[in-house]
Amino acid sequence: MKTLAPLQIRVERFGRWHLLLGLFSGAALLAAGWTVWIWRDTDSLSLMAAFAVAIFLAILSAQYPYWTIRAFTLFHDERGWKLQRGDGLEDVLQVRGMVLPGLLLVLGLTAKGRVVLPVPSDIQPGIFRELRLRLGALSH
Repeated sequence: MKTLAPLQIRVERFGRWHLLLGLFSGAALLAAGWTVWIWRDTDSLSLMAAFAVAIFLAILSAQYPYWTIRAFTLFHDERGWKLQRGDGLEDVLQVRGMVLPGLLLVLGLTAKGRVVLPVPSDIQPGIFRELRLRLGALSH
């Protein structure tokens, strides 16, 4: 039986992740503006404008935990996945991967709740490829 070599990834920069969140916020703002534009000549303008603003604010509030992400280290070996943020090391029970342009999102579940860990593709190519393979997110 082949044993897995330990994998350790340290991520400290989140520029691409913040760009993705910003673009999504911009799209939501554009949709709100479009809604107001379409309803501008009707009696329901104030209702639809309030609805559009409420949805935009709901999107921003849902994004808040993802804007406040801080540096982390992700470990993987034959005992499973571990996550270190700050000075605590915690087990990651369920792990999945999602490939986005320039990013690999590691979606996990810890004892404290769910985690979304953006790993940029500008880390060492071999490490990025190995992480994709281990997550089973390698596109065919």
